[in-house]
Amino acid sequence: MFDSLVNTFALKGIVIYWGIGLLFFAAEYWWPTRPVPYLQVFLPDVAALTTYQIFFVFAAEVTNRIPFPHYSYWRWQALPFGFKLIVFLFVLDGIGYWMHRLWHTSWGWPIHRWHHSPTELYWLAGVRASFPQIVLANVPYLLAFPLLKPVPAAFSPIYGYMLVLTNNWMHMNVTWQSSKLEWLFVTPRYHRVHHLREIGRTGANFGVLFTVWDRLFGTYVDPEQVDLTGPYGIQETVHPVRMAVGV
Repeated sequence: MFDSLVNTFALKGIVIYWGIGLLFFAAEYWWPTRPVPYLQVFLPDVAALTTYQIFFVFAAEVTNRIPFPHYSYWRWQALPFGFKLIVFLFVLDGIGYWMHRLWHTSWGWPIHRWHHSPTELYWLAGVRASFPQIVLANVPYLLAFPLLKPVPAAFSPIYGYMLVLTNNWMHMNVTWQSSKLEWLFVTPRYHRVHHLREIGRTGANFGVLFTVWDRLFGTYVDPEQVDLTGPYGIQETVHPVRMAVGV
């Protein structure tokens, strides 16, 4: 599975990635939340993307050695794949929600703070992830994967693109008013709350796909009740290499 994700990032996926990125740039041009100095931040963010790709290759070597759990039985496997996919996504996001909250504790914050370090938030800024964060971020998938069995061959590359789209989507610099959509799904302005400097390590709006977890567990902050123009970033000063390594 993770080998196919590596191929997604390394080959034709790069062309698709930047093609979609142009669409994101266009959306941010027409509906910006705030002006972004793209000429200043683009090259550092491309460097962060390159770092992420290198880290992901090595992280895949780690996670490929972790055995998948076996709890999928024949009655469950006989269910329609579309139904199993919906259950999988909710379970995946629920586990990911608690993983994300752990990253906002005192011991987990060094793993995650590089992701929060950008002071300019747009679709490419969310690509920062330390090496231990990339490894740990694969754990929810490992735990939820048996829910999908048997898995169509096309699922792995599609899932890889979904991860890219989700991450870029939630970090977009757009002003869309999306309160109705946010009753279920995470939107750019919903996640923008999470990156506000004043919220910082305390954290809010931890969901990646669905907002239900924040609403259930008391970490929801209404985007309409805060100033989404920033500032963003982290309050402490840490060397970029330390943040990338996650220490």
